[in-house]
Amino acid sequence: MAPGNFPERITPNPELSERAGVQAAPRYAAVTWRAVLLGLFGAVSVTAIQVASKVTPRTVVLPFQSALTLLSGAIFWLFLLALLNIAWKRWRPQSALRPAEFAVIYGITTVAAAIGAQDEVMQLFPMFVYPFRATQNEAMGPFRQFIPSWLAPQDPAIVEPYYLGGGTFWTPRLLAAWAIPFLTWMTWLTVLGATMWAWNVILRRRWMDHDRLAFPCLQLPMEMCRAGGFGGALSGRLFWGGLLFSTLLESLDQAHARFPGVPSVPLGFAATPMLEAASPPWNALAPMYLAWSTVHLGVCYFIPLDILFSGWFFYLFRKAMEVFGFAMGWRELGWDAAGFPFTRVQAAGAWIALFFLLVWAERHHLKRVLTAAFSRGVPINDAGEPGSYRWAGRILVLGTLFLIAFSVATGMSLSLALVFYGFFWMLNVTMTRIYAQVGPPILELYFLDPQKTITTVLGTYWQSPRSLTLFSLMYWINRTDRGHPMAHQLAAFRIGKATNTEPRALGRWVLIAFIVGCAVCIVAGLHWAYRVGEDQYVEGGWREAFAPLAVSRINDWVKTPKGPQWTEVGFMVIGGVVTLALAKLNYTFIGCPFHPIGFALAMCYTLEYNWPAFLGIWTLKGLLLRYGGRSLYQRLVPFFLGLVLGGLVAPVCWGFIAYLFEWYR
Repeated sequence: MAPGNFPERITPNPELSERAGVQAAPRYAAVTWRAVLLGLFGAVSVTAIQVASKVTPRTVVLPFQSALTLLSGAIFWLFLLALLNIAWKRWRPQSALRPAEFAVIYGITTVAAAIGAQDEVMQLFPMFVYPFRATQNEAMGPFRQFIPSWLAPQDPAIVEPYYLGGGTFWTPRLLAAWAIPFLTWMTWLTVLGATMWAWNVILRRRWMDHDRLAFPCLQLPMEMCRAGGFGGALSGRLFWGGLLFSTLLESLDQAHARFPGVPSVPLGFAATPMLEAASPPWNALAPMYLAWSTVHLGVCYFIPLDILFSGWFFYLFRKAMEVFGFAMGWRELGWDAAGFPFTRVQAAGAWIALFFLLVWAERHHLKRVLTAAFSRGVPINDAGEPGSYRWAGRILVLGTLFLIAFSVATGMSLSLALVFYGFFWMLNVTMTRIYAQVGPPILELYFLDPQKTITTVLGTYWQSPRSLTLFSLMYWINRTDRGHPMAHQLAAFRIGKATNTEPRALGRWVLIAFIVGCAVCIVAGLHWAYRVGEDQYVEGGWREAFAPLAVSRINDWVKTPKGPQWTEVGFMVIGGVVTLALAKLNYTFIGCPFHPIGFALAMCYTLEYNWPAFLGIWTLKGLLLRYGGRSLYQRLVPFFLGLVLGGLVAPVCWGFIAYLFEWYR
């Protein structure tokens, strides 16, 4: 079966090869201190600018987006070093940056930037400070007593300046007030990052060496690291032509946004207003967005054909079902409307089924690792891994227990904490696999937040107000999951393998990078809050979109407790059954065009922006392979790598220029 298919046919685990005898250890490229320092510089600067891009008090849009699967800040840092390395090779070729050093730099930068992305730690304190605002006295008054003081300051003298700004965070009074919450959450985040790391160490061999997942979204940074900058696929007329073409389109779009008289080629289209004005039942097609930016087109070129087809097909099929449901009176209008076909719960069923398939395929290896973790008598081969299997197994078990105990200590019930973290890891492990296997330009799980799903399935009547309060406020870590910190850890391991970087050293620095990203994101957020004030942020409404929903959920759950929603539970089962059936078809019939991942992505919001690129590239790629064969497809790879690089780098350059000259949107 082709590497892009899911699930793979189950064959003997590669770990069993240890029985054939111990082979000579391969020689790895060492992790150098200059690479570590450059990586840490990139981690700190990129993470800090990502925070600043969301809090600038005016409408200058700083350049580092963090919503795509490829983080533009990490790519831009790699791009600058690649340019520097060209001159370096001519001046002192023996001391130029080597491929393994590029891998370390990118790995550290992207892991830190991922946890510091706009939907990750950046939302932590905005969520926990919001309940103590003076404006929330009525809504949160009965529930404030349930929030421990060691999670966030509660004194109005500390909270109100956070929203008003005009001061500085760097005062003894504020530093003392924030010290305990900072240390508390840094401890929780460190354990979270270590547990993600443990999952990746355990699953890396199966996914990379056995299943040989393609990492479509990672092709650009992987080639840059392999070439030590530019070279190989990142050279020649096709590559530079794609880069220039993409840069031109993106530059026209950026210039048009600031100077409307400049003509541009639209890189997307919001069809929502037009569809909302359509006659019933076609107005149920809204909302709909069409995106075909150069990044979307370039990344989709590397996604397997069957997943491209399944993605756009099931997205349009879902839209058709929504129109049908509205026509029959079974569905409401609007964003995330309730009713048939119950998209949210079908998405949950699909992702739970995918997780089951993953665990089932790896059940023997997981059992072996967990047994070896707590028993010295069990032999296990972890040569070439970024970490010890024994320690990974211990961290996985003990880290999960710590996270559960932490939530129980805050006030969440043990039963709810078990369900919450169980579903949390189902989503994160499955999302990491899909990132590696498919890697769509945007991988967003808006329809899959655990709070909504769990209360739909189990109801709320069985939980206390204290438990529900803390459960709702944990929404900050899983609203859309666009940062993908666990997936970026695995991406660092993949590039390290491609450049033959010493795996254990890289594994250690990946974990350190996660901690650095958390600390920088929190400190930068607090710095800007007290300097500018959250109420003055250019995206303040977006930032607080998490917290008001969490507060309203607390009130709804406590004041009107409900039991399980059995209709939704039934459609969750349908989503899971459809996914398993598609997996069986895909496994049994070679060339089956319907893929379970395509169905899961179409149901979980990911295809809202990606489906036009999926459709367009599926058509183009199919024609290329049919009439030109694989050789023509391979020859065009540099052009699409150029598209991706230009699409990421050009907006960053324009962002810095606009910031310097105050060219406002």
